[in-house]
Order: sequence, then C-alpha cells, then structure tokens
Amino acid sequence: MRYSALFLCLTLAFAHAIEPSDKAASHEAEKPRAATEKPKVEAPSKKASSHETPPSEPVAREEPASHSAPQGKYGIPPRASAHPPAAKKHKAAASGHGATAASHATPHAGGHWGYEGAKTGPNSWGSMSPSFSLCSEGKEQSPINITTSYAQEMDKIKFSYGMTRITVVNNGHTIQLNIDPGSFIEVFGAKYQLLQFHFHTPSEEAIGGIRYPMVAHLVHKSEEGKLAVVAALIQQGAQNNPLIEELWDKMPSEHNETRTFDKLTYSPAALLPLDQSFYTFMGSLTTPPCSEGVRWLVMKNPLSISARQIARFQKIFPMNARPIQSLNARNVMEGM
Repeated sequence: MRYSALFLCLTLAFAHAIEPSDKAASHEAEKPRAATEKPKVEAPSKKASSHETPPSEPVAREEPASHSAPQGKYGIPPRASAHPPAAKKHKAAASGHGATAASHATPHAGGHWGYEGAKTGPNSWGSMSPSFSLCSEGKEQSPINITTSYAQEMDKIKFSYGMTRITVVNNGHTIQLNIDPGSFIEVFGAKYQLLQFHFHTPSEEAIGGIRYPMVAHLVHKSEEGKLAVVAALIQQGAQNNPLIEELWDKMPSEHNETRTFDKLTYSPAALLPLDQSFYTFMGSLTTPPCSEGVRWLVMKNPLSISARQIARFQKIFPMNARPIQSLNARNVMEGM
C-alpha cells in the first residue's frame, strides 16, 4: 500500500515537469505556418494600383515586346515606310550625279549612239529615242555646208578667256576639255560663259563643200540657258601647235576616263586665229539629242596644227563627224 502511494506521487510529479516543454514545441511549430500564410494578403497592393489609375481612364495592359517587329503605341506595329531612307539617299545621289552632268552642258549626253553602223549611226539617231527626234525631224540642224553668206554690219565677238586648269575627258565620242568658271564671250548683246570645248575629225562644218581635217567646238551658255558654239576650223600645217601638243600629252586613250592636272593651266584663247572674222547662223547640237536654238559662230580663218598632231587624235577617234545637214530656209550671215 505504502509503495503504491509512493509510485503514484512520482508519476504525477514527472508529468508536471515535462508539460512546459511540450507547449513550447507546439508554439514553435505554429510560427512557420503563420509566416507562410502571411503573403496571401494582397489588399495593400490592390489599393495602390487603383489609386495610380483613375477609374475614368481605360487601363491598357502592356504585352511583352516582340523582337520580330518594332512596336508602336499600345503594341500596334508602326506602318512601314514606302520609301526607305536608303532608297531616298541613293536616289538623291543619282539626281546629284545628273545635275553635275547637266551643269557642264555637254552635247554628248544621251543613249548608245555612234558615228557608224545601221542601228547606232547618224541616220538612226532620230529613231533611237523619243528625246532624239529632232535629229531626223528638225529644220535647223547642224552642221551645214556654207556656200552662200550675206554680209551684214555686226560687232566682232568679244573674247574674254582666262586661265583654267587642264581637265581632259575621253567621253567615248571625243576628247573634251572642261573649263574653270570665268571665261566668256559677248556677242549680239548677250554674254555666254565658256563651259568646255571638244574636237571632231574631219571638221563638221564645210566651207564651199570643203571639210577641214579637224575642228574645235567651244561650247558657251548664257544665264538664260541659251547655247553659243564657236567653231575653230583646223588645217594641217608644218609645225606643231604648242597648246595642242600639251593637251595631247595629257589625253586619255581609254573611253570614259578623266584626267585633271591642278597645277597646269592654260588659256583657251590659244585656239583662236588672229583674224577673228566669222560666219553666223542658227543651228543645233551636232550630237544627240540634236537640240535646236544654238547660235553658231564659225571662224573664217583656220588654226594650223601638224600632221602628226592630227594623226594622234585620229588614232583614238578615226572619224567622229556628223554628215552635213540641209540648210532649209536659213541664211548665213557674215560681218562686213
């Protein structure tokens, strides 16, 4: 009996001693559960969002940007341009290139024409392109054969040719010398700037049915866009012409080649005869597009160069002269 009472007391004492430990363990186990449940409360974030966007304005949901195409407003791809910047730039360059050619007023711009052949020769120029129609339909075409002229009182041509660099062009049809600004002529009350001069063999103009071995055409342009061409006829002489010798030494033998010599200068006045009497008439360019309304001034007295100098040009261009054209109703005038 005594032992039974003692055993009961010890059991009660042990149970009372371990009770705080169990409660502590149970309390600690509840803490992680509460921590994991806390993030589920989303009320604060919803309140902030409704405060930033007024209820009266629609809310646009942002979608992830695509890397395959640029995105515009509200994710709508911008309208593609019909003329990309690269194409515009290329077109401008081409236009720039066209403007430069026009500024030189070269009479050799045009299609694939030539001086020989049934399809590309002078008899076919008018049918090669609509822009060449005057070559066959024009009534004031050049060159002409001067057989009759009418004397008239007129002032001489006033030549004001300055120094220019040597810029030699083989354009596939002739040898052309481009001129720096500053040289000009004054004739019949108008002023024409010298742009370039080039050569033909034989001479395109004929005097009394005779064509000279060569001719130099000095092309001028007025502020109004009118052209005036001085034709300096060239005959064969015993001596070399100093200016021609200098130019021929710089002459490109390959077509579509340009050579510029910045430190070498000359005056085109060296191509003019001492006696500057002239014939004059209205005509055209002697190459496509054969534009009319050109004032022609043909020097009566020829320039002389040597047979060797003539042969040097003819080695590159054996023949580059247009056939004689009909005079029609035109008159040729000459100074008294």
